[in-house]
Amino acid sequence: MDRYGLLGKQIGYAKSPKIHLYMAKKLGLDIRYDLFDVEENDIPALMKLIRNQTIKGINVTIPYKQTVMKYVDQLTPKANRIKAVNTIYYKNGKLIGDNTDYDGFMGLLLKHQIQVKDKNVYLLGAGGAAKAAYCVLQDLGAHVVVVSRHTNDLDPLFQHVTSFQKLNPDLVDLYVQATPIGTYPNVTESVIDASYVKNHSVIDLVYNPEVTQIMKDAKVGIGGIYMLLIQALKSEEIWFEIKHDITKTLLDELKEVVR
Repeated sequence: MDRYGLLGKQIGYAKSPKIHLYMAKKLGLDIRYDLFDVEENDIPALMKLIRNQTIKGINVTIPYKQTVMKYVDQLTPKANRIKAVNTIYYKNGKLIGDNTDYDGFMGLLLKHQIQVKDKNVYLLGAGGAAKAAYCVLQDLGAHVVVVSRHTNDLDPLFQHVTSFQKLNPDLVDLYVQATPIGTYPNVTESVIDASYVKNHSVIDLVYNPEVTQIMKDAKVGIGGIYMLLIQALKSEEIWFEIKHDITKTLLDELKEVVR
């Protein structure tokens, strides 16, 4: 039985085990998928288990997507550009850090048929998921402004930055919410006041709950479930060396699984 898992902190809410175990059964694979809810000083020991193939691969979530970069031997071009890792595996004697959040967010936009070219997209947050979303939005020709509490020490990847205090809703075509705020159990919390989003569309990368507070406050709210599912399937393509046919039918099936 091959072992996989999710590395993060306070991740009891995670849906990844359900997705991967369901897909493994569908593919006739015998795997287990564990939650590695650990402190940062436990990460080297976990990396050792991937190196010796006790664990075949892991996903990485909050707050370690950037932390783990220093523990891998090689970053894929995508992970190197985004400066964040959400998938780790061992290949040709090397521990490799990859990023399938990029594919997940790109897939979310395509599945919801959201056009961002030449739109003013305000990205709330500056962590690992925000970095992946930023790169996708840039590649699709959006004008992206990153909104963060800490505007001084942000990654140079982000070219246009503003603070929450200076946020002007009149300039916004679309919000992308990329902080963990509003995640279960803190379901009544939102990163910004309802008045900022009441006339706007919001994509919230949070997937639990399915409808977050900021989505309720917005004119149109789109959740992060497709991003979660697609990044998971893309991780499996790397680990299992297969190609998934990511159809709407498969995504709807998986949505029921995580519900």
